[in-house]
Amino acid sequence: LFPLFPFLTMLLSLLLPLQSFHFAPRLKGETFLESIKRAEYFLAAKMGIGKDSTVLDVGCGVGGPLRNIAQFVGGCDITGVTINDYQVKVGNQYCQQKGLGDKCRLIQGDFQTVGDLFEPETFDAAYQIEATCHSPDRTQVFSGVAKSLKKGGVFVGYEWVVLPAYDANNPDHVRIKEGIEVGNGLPTLVSGEDIITALKSSGFVVEEAYDANSGVHSPYEIPWYATLLGSYSLSGFRMTRLGRISTHMLVSTLETLKIAPNGTCKVSALLNATALDLVEGGQKELFTPSFYFKARKI
Repeated sequence: LFPLFPFLTMLLSLLLPLQSFHFAPRLKGETFLESIKRAEYFLAAKMGIGKDSTVLDVGCGVGGPLRNIAQFVGGCDITGVTINDYQVKVGNQYCQQKGLGDKCRLIQGDFQTVGDLFEPETFDAAYQIEATCHSPDRTQVFSGVAKSLKKGGVFVGYEWVVLPAYDANNPDHVRIKEGIEVGNGLPTLVSGEDIITALKSSGFVVEEAYDANSGVHSPYEIPWYATLLGSYSLSGFRMTRLGRISTHMLVSTLETLKIAPNGTCKVSALLNATALDLVEGGQKELFTPSFYFKARKI
């Protein structure tokens, strides 16, 4: 999958006019982009950071949240870590374009060994947004984050987890869970309690932890998975069934013409399938992409 990252990142940038690729709780009357930014600003507020803070973004992608948070707090110093060189290149270009080149940067590195990338106690705070769900060993990652933080530093984030309604003995539940895992390149999904345990085992005291999407089916909220269902509008068409078919046909054509790398079409089909699993997991409240936590280094 890694050789396809540059093309897939470019394709996502064209199809989704965003630089933040994550889910978020969404209120009625709120646009998708507004909900994304609010989720990021929420983390900034929980970290208690200001313009003089030094912050670590663990698994930053192209750095959309990094730039939004830096601008929100008035220009704090943020370093983002991603394993992908292409994301580093593109992300740093975006930072320059927004006038944040001297305060924000992306570096290439494996967040599994994030504690070895920086001097101990370098950062005031750290966050991750739907990134460490890709880790096969969260305790190792969280321990590295703790090593990088100053004493008393805050670590916040949103995790992908299965919810209490998930029944490992229910074949339908297992099908949905495994579909999410395979389609998103994840190790086994864990529970919120497992996240809390990993944080405590890594040198943190957990101050808050809950599903930020607990009101997913409230009459005052729009389900986090609604975007995946699509709508017949200019912004929502791409996620409808017809929109998915159209996008897949485009990708297939690009691969046939040797513009897209071999295998891109298969990945497109896989992503379409996992979108359906995500929706079903959300509808049945078996899964959330927004298990929020706030932990402080002891």
